[in-house]
Amino acid sequence: MVAAVRKLFYGWKIVGTSIVGYSAAPGQFAVGILGVFVIPLQLEFGWSRTDIFLAITFTTLTQAIFTPFLGGLIDNYGSKKIMMPSIFTFGLLLGGIPLFVGGLTDLYLFYAIIGVVCGGAAAVPYLRLAGAWFVKRRGLAFGLVMSGGGLGFAYTPPLVQYMIDNYGWRSGYFALAAILIFIILPLIQLFIYDEPKDLNLLPDGDTVDVDEPVVVADEEEKIKLGELLTTPLFYQLFATFMLLTFCLYGLFSNFVPMLLDRGMDTTSAALAASTVGITIIVSRVVIGFLLDKFFAPRVGMVCFILSAIGTALLAFGAVGPTAFLAAIFFGFSVGAELDLLAYLITRYFGLNSFGMVYGILFAAFLGGVSIGPLAFGRLFDFYGSYVNILSICSCILVLTAVSMLFLPKYKTS
Repeated sequence: MVAAVRKLFYGWKIVGTSIVGYSAAPGQFAVGILGVFVIPLQLEFGWSRTDIFLAITFTTLTQAIFTPFLGGLIDNYGSKKIMMPSIFTFGLLLGGIPLFVGGLTDLYLFYAIIGVVCGGAAAVPYLRLAGAWFVKRRGLAFGLVMSGGGLGFAYTPPLVQYMIDNYGWRSGYFALAAILIFIILPLIQLFIYDEPKDLNLLPDGDTVDVDEPVVVADEEEKIKLGELLTTPLFYQLFATFMLLTFCLYGLFSNFVPMLLDRGMDTTSAALAASTVGITIIVSRVVIGFLLDKFFAPRVGMVCFILSAIGTALLAFGAVGPTAFLAAIFFGFSVGAELDLLAYLITRYFGLNSFGMVYGILFAAFLGGVSIGPLAFGRLFDFYGSYVNILSICSCILVLTAVSMLFLPKYKTS
């Protein structure tokens, strides 16, 4: 008798769908793509670039405020019930921008609303799904899902630029809206299930007697907000990841002008920036794999030390090949931060409270993202150089690595 071929575990279909879905998250379809619309918006409305990019601040601030609330809804109702209306609303809002935006206030309002109601199209529900379907391979699942962000950054700029060049800037937003409503939304409806038990399965594809119903025990009791706020570990993670993103995204946003100031030509500087992007995509998968094999805080410590070395190289005036090496070093941390944060939350606080805890810590993450670029710019304006802020950040990144050493052991199953 020929042995039956084992079916592909449905969890990998969840991961594949999540990769495609996360490629169309607000970070890619609203924030990351805004730069492609800048020149057409300037030509039509006469706005400055500063005015246009301020829209991103409204999205970031509202997302930081409302993501903890959204995370609680996901914990209580599951990812799919939150994702469906959120993705549909996100599509409507993007489609509404070319129809109703006639001034800066309109643009800011649309981007602020995206931050409020479209978090269900962002990372939290996709990571929650991956965490539910995988335990032993959770790190790899997280890394693969988050690589969808790189996929989105790869296909959206050429697609939107093509639409703008041939049909005008409004068609670019219409195209993004159509992808969300007519591609992403049906994929979520058809393929997403919140838990393995919905299909009478176990996480990781573990098997049981086919005649017995699947029973999956809750990983942990749900943590109350008051209890979370009295946990020292929560504040350690809060401070660590806010400081980390303050340094990494402050550096990332100023990387190209920093290299240009040092005499690198525009092509080389852009290529160095692309090196960061490529490293981010690779590191999401590699770090995810390593999280399943080694103690996660040690993996984080190595990544943060590498970023500290890369930042120190830049503080000492790295250009040419050394600048590319620095780009690879800090690119690994930029690629690891969300995967690592999500993984640590599931191990320390359990899956049942993931949405709430991740939502609050993601607000800290966004705080660092928002403040870092501003601090880098202000100190550059004051000193006429990035050396001071780079030196400070290299020390801060060493502290974040040390913080990883003091994280406690966790259960792995």
